[in-house]
Amino acid sequence: MKKNLDVVYTVASKLGTIGMGITSMEAIKGIEKSGLNYKAFSRGHVKEIKLNKKNLTNYSWLEYLSYPFRFIEKFLKIKINSFKLVNGFFGYLVYKNLPKTKIYHTWMGISPKAIVKAKKEGAILVLEGANSHPLNSAKILNKEYKKYKMKDYLIDEKKIEKDSKIYQNFDYIMCPSDFVYYSFLEQGFPKEKLIKMPYGVDIKRFAPKDSYSKKEDKIKFIFVGSIQMRKGIQYLLKAWKELNPENAELLIVGRVWPDAKNIVEKYKKNKTIKFLGFAKPEEILKNADVFISPSLEEGSALTCYEAMASGLPLIATSSTGSIARDKKDGFIIPIRDVKVLKEKIKYFYDNPKQIEKMGKSARKYVKKFTWEDYGKRLGDFYKEKLN
Repeated sequence: MKKNLDVVYTVASKLGTIGMGITSMEAIKGIEKSGLNYKAFSRGHVKEIKLNKKNLTNYSWLEYLSYPFRFIEKFLKIKINSFKLVNGFFGYLVYKNLPKTKIYHTWMGISPKAIVKAKKEGAILVLEGANSHPLNSAKILNKEYKKYKMKDYLIDEKKIEKDSKIYQNFDYIMCPSDFVYYSFLEQGFPKEKLIKMPYGVDIKRFAPKDSYSKKEDKIKFIFVGSIQMRKGIQYLLKAWKELNPENAELLIVGRVWPDAKNIVEKYKKNKTIKFLGFAKPEEILKNADVFISPSLEEGSALTCYEAMASGLPLIATSSTGSIARDKKDGFIIPIRDVKVLKEKIKYFYDNPKQIEKMGKSARKYVKKFTWEDYGKRLGDFYKEKLN
């Protein structure tokens, strides 16, 4: 009789790329280093991945399947959620090929059938709470879309509530931040199911500048991430315009999403704001001064870890799930608060010495949250439950 696997890990992303792709790769590294017998399902991986590829089931060809749907959306202007369609197909493949396992760890929104199958076969179910509870997320975003009169983007909360019932099957929810933890607690999940598991950062890849002394007068504030309503870009741009600092510039790094396109257009002519598109984060962070993350909803934004490792103080909302300590590594502020956002930008503008002090504090503190540490904590958690 074939022995059950210790762990099956599933993520609908390309291992080793940005965001969930990096987190998942580091999680699987932790599984491998723990000596557990595992299998991982993903939508591909980077070529240079340092994992046993025999344990990886790679559905990278699904990317090509999405091309016709993207063409229809872009050029024929027919609304098709290509991401959802391809993700659904990925979930079906996981369900059909899911082996028997003692632990099944999956991310949100992937294959309810696979979850039910693993549950029936007696697996311990672990959910990666990479964002707050879906109903919490939907309420936050809908409030924003209503405020900006964007009816086409409204989320069906009743459907979300119905779909979210599948999460009651899980034995454990991995919560990378207090923000995620309390969102599940508010939805009735017992504390014993909620496991706090912050993410990590590569402190060698993201390093601080050699010197904080500036050759130029301008202070560089920076935002890195997808430029969308969920990330709070609308409040950052508004705050910057109202503050209108003379010897400072705001760098915006990332791709503009459809829901923020019209908002961004209003600020394109502002000479103190630079929209840079995609850029190497380690280089651009090293040459910046203060990192701003005004997100309305996250899990635990990796960009905040990366900025801290780069020696930057943060101005971040509590909803970013940042590990930064208020008044030590920067400032933790409420969401949607343009007034407070302006105050904190002005504080660093008026007190440049605090940029170095808090930036060094952030760098020192984030060293406690390496990817190696994350992988070990996750591996130890698995072994504890298997024993």
